[in-house]
Amino acid sequence: MKKRFAALALALCLTLTALAAPAGAASYFPRYAGSSGSIAAALDSLGVDSSYSNRSKIASANGVSGYRGTAEQNTRLLALLKQGALIDPSVSESLYFPTYTGSSPSIVTALNALGVDSGFSYRTQIAAANRIALYSGSAAQNTNLLRLLKQGKLVKPGSSPAPASSSGLTAINLSQVSFLRQSTNTCKATSAAMAVNLILGRDRYSTADMIYSGVLCRSLDGDIYTGSDGNAYRTTYKADSYTGSLSELTAAVDAALSSGLPIVVAVHSSTTRHHWIVLVGRDSQGNYLAVDPARNGSGAMASQAKSMTSMGYSFGLTDYAAPHYGYISFQRA
Repeated sequence: MKKRFAALALALCLTLTALAAPAGAASYFPRYAGSSGSIAAALDSLGVDSSYSNRSKIASANGVSGYRGTAEQNTRLLALLKQGALIDPSVSESLYFPTYTGSSPSIVTALNALGVDSGFSYRTQIAAANRIALYSGSAAQNTNLLRLLKQGKLVKPGSSPAPASSSGLTAINLSQVSFLRQSTNTCKATSAAMAVNLILGRDRYSTADMIYSGVLCRSLDGDIYTGSDGNAYRTTYKADSYTGSLSELTAAVDAALSSGLPIVVAVHSSTTRHHWIVLVGRDSQGNYLAVDPARNGSGAMASQAKSMTSMGYSFGLTDYAAPHYGYISFQRA
């Protein structure tokens, strides 16, 4: 996770308890295609009330808790608006199935209890509407569907589609590539290994493969990998002493996810000032979906994808005098 200096070893990569996403039906604001860096100006251009009071409501509906109008919070809202993924709390539509309040661990039983077709064919449609790619009826996929149904967040087929793209190598390979658990201080190397494996579509690299001369990941910059789609992808490595900025990192994240590609990002939380995770997409609310190598778990990466917000992470490493906004991304070569 860090350089070899002992002084940095204190930033341990800890697991956080996931928080439930807010429930309720939702609709999205029109996508903002302008160039302003101000969420207020962007909302104004769309004819939306940009007052602090309304922005607070919008923030709450989009999982941005404790809204204070900070630059980081506004940048996140603007990024969602530019993707057409910013929830409009003033509009309520029947996008979701009724909330399941029963105790059955079976998605089939839960759907039957609500009078919903539980056949495999219709479950495949439900999975697609909720951005669960390559539905096969696996335990992990069904658990994900049941979780959404219990939260009142299971999107009906034919409703307004989820805003983020469900195409690309990440969606194709997320259920095919194994989750890797980090060792102490190896979260960056472990995240990098999972990200590259997502590009390849197979379990080719381990954490150890990403450690070069004792310094994590330094051999990655400029490396080219042939994706499972036959295209070549070049690695951009901006980490270690790289400072960057929140706006640069956010732009890199949005570019990667819109292309259906993973990106390794630097984050911090209330319990760790220095950590690295893999972003693999967005959930139905537009929140970043991440795979955290510090979590206990096994199986496919798809079963480990959680909301970055629910895990308590924000962008940037905060164990430096100034925050460092590093990342490892991939682009078509």
